[in-house]
Amino acid sequence: MKKTLIMSLIASSLIYSCSSEREFDSETNSNSNAKTSAKGRESVCDFFENSTASTVIPGIKAVNLDNSLTTSCQNNILIFPTLQDYETAIVKLDQQIEDYNDAFDQQTAGMTDEEADDYAESVGFDENQPLIDFEKDMHFCSLRQHLAELDNAWVDQQVDGAWDLNTAPDEYYIDDETERALLSLGAEFIVGDCKNGYTLYKRYDWGYASFPINDIGTATDILTALNSITNPTQQPINIGGATQGQVSQAVEPYKDSGVTIVATVSTPQGGYCHSEIKDKGEHLFSSERKIRWKHKFKDTHFPNATGNTLMKTYTRSYRKKKGKWKTFRATIFTGYYGKTATAYQCNDYGNEQLTGKEKRRKKVKKREYIIGDVAVKQNVFFSVHKQEGNSYQNEVY
Repeated sequence: MKKTLIMSLIASSLIYSCSSEREFDSETNSNSNAKTSAKGRESVCDFFENSTASTVIPGIKAVNLDNSLTTSCQNNILIFPTLQDYETAIVKLDQQIEDYNDAFDQQTAGMTDEEADDYAESVGFDENQPLIDFEKDMHFCSLRQHLAELDNAWVDQQVDGAWDLNTAPDEYYIDDETERALLSLGAEFIVGDCKNGYTLYKRYDWGYASFPINDIGTATDILTALNSITNPTQQPINIGGATQGQVSQAVEPYKDSGVTIVATVSTPQGGYCHSEIKDKGEHLFSSERKIRWKHKFKDTHFPNATGNTLMKTYTRSYRKKKGKWKTFRATIFTGYYGKTATAYQCNDYGNEQLTGKEKRRKKVKKREYIIGDVAVKQNVFFSVHKQEGNSYQNEVY
């Protein structure tokens, strides 16, 4: 009996000991996971603490985050406090460009377009100097800078006849030069701060991918996988970028890292009403004058909420000089006009009067919000492009 009692006490002691050990291990693991999570957040904060703050647009910062694309700059990606700050930066930089160019136009007011173009070239005037200054201030290599260098080289190789715009770097799916100045070579940017966390956004022609940056290593792995599909440093350049299917497949190994894929391009409505339109082309006015044009009509899914429609048109000017085609700082116009319809019912909605911008520029754009989630029918809505008084229009449909 005594022996049985002793054995029972020993067994109870062992059971308690094992149970306590398991509870201790569980508590230790829980504390360890919490510490690891906190350490991950702390390490991300520490990493982004070493950033360059903008003096051009306060609040924007720049860092270097390995995305597998090599640059020669100290920083390769920008951080914005909020998504709205990203949108606001485009508007502010656009205004700086306008002010800078308008001031220069005062010097050439009495000149012809050719004289003004020659003068601008002789003094090294660059229409995009505010964007260049912004990038230099941030020690930042942008998508704009990269594509501009490629497109200049591309234009230098062009001869008479039709140009293959599908090989033109300026036709890259991020069509706005100002927006390109805010993006990494991989069309990426970051939103957030240490308190609320950081989210990385990667733009595509059809939408975007995003994920929270919980640790730098995983962020680099995801970006490396995505940029290995296609990127603008590869030649020949793929102006359309990666497809949604390719992106989904590339991030499959990282599905537990919070990667979100969002298609902002509306599904085709069918019938005779379109609400997501993008087109480009060229037009020859004479043997020595031509333009490249673009227009884009889209629901403003990103970064804005739905409810408005963004209409963008572009006109880029060229002339032949000494037997070579070159960009031409001429009096050019870009804009649009026509009837709109409701996005889904396709009922008549409004009538947009001719809206646009005319300036002496190498490239001019019009970026305007149309109130309402609207669409267009066939043969009723057009983009308009002019050079030195010569006009060309193209249907937006």
